[in-house]
Amino acid sequence: MEPYIFILIINLILSYIANIYYDKKFKLVSILSISILVLVNVIFSGCRDFGVGIDTTVYIDSFFNVAQSLGSVKDFFEFDGDKGFLLLAYLASSFSNDSQSLLIVTELFIQIFFYLALWQYKKVENISMFVATALFCIIFYCHTLNLMRQFCAISMLTFAFSLFIQGKKISYVILQVLAFFFHSTSLVFIFVPILWIISNMEDVRKRNIYSALLVISLLVFVSFYFSFLTMLGNMDIVSDVYSDRYGENSEFTRKSGYGLMNIFSLIYPVAFVVYAKVKKVTENKALFFILLLSISVSIFLLLAFKITFVDRISFYLSFIMFIFLPKIFSSNKMNVAIKTVMFILYFSNWYSVYIVHHGGDIYPYKSKILNVR
Repeated sequence: MEPYIFILIINLILSYIANIYYDKKFKLVSILSISILVLVNVIFSGCRDFGVGIDTTVYIDSFFNVAQSLGSVKDFFEFDGDKGFLLLAYLASSFSNDSQSLLIVTELFIQIFFYLALWQYKKVENISMFVATALFCIIFYCHTLNLMRQFCAISMLTFAFSLFIQGKKISYVILQVLAFFFHSTSLVFIFVPILWIISNMEDVRKRNIYSALLVISLLVFVSFYFSFLTMLGNMDIVSDVYSDRYGENSEFTRKSGYGLMNIFSLIYPVAFVVYAKVKKVTENKALFFILLLSISVSIFLLLAFKITFVDRISFYLSFIMFIFLPKIFSSNKMNVAIKTVMFILYFSNWYSVYIVHHGGDIYPYKSKILNVR
């Protein structure tokens, strides 16, 4: 557990420095701090042993071997898999014959896009890079060690959305398309700009109607998930691999009940945002956007009661939600005790998932390269 606490502390220190110097004449200090932060995370994550993260032993070697065997552009386009990740594997194989290089390149890709995005959100929405980094480390950092292809897509789309809210819609569309070639579930991210547009409507009545329709649509999707998955599979939008893995006859199908703790985990994030909205801790449009995100995330998480792992598609929305949550945590109008309780809940969830239940097999951290055993 100590290596993860160490990397959390380093992230907090460097992001704090980057945040306080962002608007000052010594902005170079902020840039340097972010650069060192990215480098530290890339070394820590990229140099981990295979097995720290289940997926490191599932597809890293296979992608790397295919990349090494590519003889032409035709071979690349004939590859039946995520071509975006294959391109990363090809880049890694161009300077190393060791598949460890793909772990390094993957983490570099994720970290660069994430902090490029965070820099933009700081500029446009005055998001605290310190609080956002803290939330990233607690909620998502360990996921990047396992769900590598998905987080390549998520980090790219996080940057894409930072361009979208600045009116650079063509750039967003291009990156949205490219993200599909890292993980086909990235199509779910399309909900994010839709939620943004709804949240920024001046006509409150119209905004509320569209919000209600969206929530109802999501509930219908979750209720008839298996039917929608079959339909998307027949249209070749979802690959046969995912259709079989997450379909009605999958080995991952859940039969158990809901459980009080599971229900609580769906409610408290929404309740936190509702309380913030009642207290008007920040601008109303931003609060409404965060509220829509939190409700949508909780609805997507209901899929966990149908089939294991498929609720991961909620990460496309929750990642953006946690980018914007610093607006609430940084507000002096928000009760300090409530903010503290929320961080305790986030950390306890991290501890339960990764340390107690060994989620993703990322614990214990090991690295022969860094001599961490």
